[in-house]
Amino acid sequence: MRALSLTLALLALAAPARADCEVRGVASLERLRVRVGGARLRTFAVNEVPIAVRPGRGTRYRDVRVLAPVAFEARTDARIPWTVPRSGTLAGGMLWLEPNVEIEDVREGIEDEGLLVRVQVDAGVWIERVRAACDAIAVGLGEGGAQAPAWGATGGPRWQLANTYAWVRSELDDEEAPSVRLEAPRGLPSPLVEVERRGGWVRVVGRFESGALLRGWVRSHHLRAESEAPPPSRPYLREVRAGPAGLCRRGRPDRDEYVGPAHVAVGSAVRFAPGAEVWGTVAEPAVLTVSWRHGEAWARLVHVPGLRGDGRCPEVITQAWVERSQVTLSGERASIAVPGSLLGIE
Repeated sequence: MRALSLTLALLALAAPARADCEVRGVASLERLRVRVGGARLRTFAVNEVPIAVRPGRGTRYRDVRVLAPVAFEARTDARIPWTVPRSGTLAGGMLWLEPNVEIEDVREGIEDEGLLVRVQVDAGVWIERVRAACDAIAVGLGEGGAQAPAWGATGGPRWQLANTYAWVRSELDDEEAPSVRLEAPRGLPSPLVEVERRGGWVRVVGRFESGALLRGWVRSHHLRAESEAPPPSRPYLREVRAGPAGLCRRGRPDRDEYVGPAHVAVGSAVRFAPGAEVWGTVAEPAVLTVSWRHGEAWARLVHVPGLRGDGRCPEVITQAWVERSQVTLSGERASIAVPGSLLGIE
């Protein structure tokens, strides 16, 4: 709940002055590549921090904004943990999704506003060309618990797809109504249930292992009767990668070196080296681990919660410097107030 509250506060900040969609949430992400000025390319990773991702229109790289505790912009080709922010319907009410569903890909629509989504709803089963508003998709983990509709709890004949895919329409009488493509190259683990028939169309309901439900109209010749022997079940599991546990250790600090907790002022510029280009900003009140040698004008951020670098010991950041005047060491009189609940300090 603490992370969710922090995320909502950060999402209330002003968005960039551009119309492109940004999908937001608390998530872990690898291969965040940052280049500022003439500096060499740096690679970071984040673990369970607020981020914003631009889906883009086809490139393998996506633009990412890390929102806290150190805010910066990067590009990544890593897999994005797309999800839905909460249980609910998409595609004009014909598709019900739970947050643990595997959303494989999200792209910005070329012709229409919004997003095009590809979802794996069961082992070997995908629903494609799902149109969704920007705020209908999130990253990380969403909130479940809502009661799923009772579509297809009872019904008539059971159907498989006649081919590897079929188009499913939400309405028959509206050509502009949403439609999606149901794809099952190896057949459906659970058959579609007929709930209505009209002319050459059959209204069916699909129930999937991920908790997803699909209800819509399919042409009758795109269906075949379900055989009595169901195919062997195949396990379905959403893939969410967790960040590796910290394994780094360091020796005793030098006599003139302070290594420990410090308050770093909000808005402090974070640089690759003392006096170098700025690549990030401290975005929230936080206690970070710093290294500072007595008398020097700069301090290095050694550890930032949720942020990992690209060195031999990723948990220790090596390219994050702030001015000493922005740092209050442990034992010094703090110049800023830091809420304990925000820092995880009880």
